[in-house]
Amino acid sequence: MDLRQFDQKLREAPPARYSDEVWARLCCEQAFLSMKEGNYAVGAVLVSESDELLSYGRNTVFGHGYNSSRHAEMEVIDRMERDFSDMSRSGMTLYVSLEPCLMCFGRILLAGIGQVRYLTEDSVGGFTRGIHMLPPVWSELCHRTRFEPARVDSHWRALAKQMIDENAVAMRQKVAAAWQGK
Repeated sequence: MDLRQFDQKLREAPPARYSDEVWARLCCEQAFLSMKEGNYAVGAVLVSESDELLSYGRNTVFGHGYNSSRHAEMEVIDRMERDFSDMSRSGMTLYVSLEPCLMCFGRILLAGIGQVRYLTEDSVGGFTRGIHMLPPVWSELCHRTRFEPARVDSHWRALAKQMIDENAVAMRQKVAAAWQGK
C-alpha cells in the first residue's frame, strides 16, 4: 500500500462511536507522518484526566541520523515531564498506535502515567504480555498503570496494524545498518 492509500484511509474513517476514537485518529495521523518521514509508523497522544490533549508525538528514530530513544512514547513523555511537571500523572492516559516495547514500557512506569491504551498489539516487540517476567520493584510499579487495548472501531486497529506492517521489515533493516555505522 502506498502513502496515498494510507492518507485516504485516514480521511475515510467511520464516524466515532467510542470516546477513544478521537485520540486513535490523532495517533494514526502521527504514525502516518512518521512513516512519511522514513521512521517506524508509530504515533502517541497524552491526555489529561479531564480528556484534554496534553501532548502528541511520533517515532523519529531516523529523524537526524539514528537515535534509538526517539520512540513516540518517549517524545510524548519528554514533553509531559518538561511542560506538565506540576500535574498529577495518575489520571493521564497515553494512547499509542502500537503496543509499547520494553524500553517504552519501563519509561511509562517510571513516568507514573495511570493508563495506556494501544490500537494494535506488537506480537514481536510489545511488552504488555511480559509483565509476569518483571523483577519485584518493577512489578510493584506495574500495579499503578493499566495497559489495555483502546476502545475503538476496528478501522483504527486495522489502520495502525497496516501502517506498522508496511514498514516494519525496512525499519529493522535500517536499525541493523545503523548498528554497523552505515
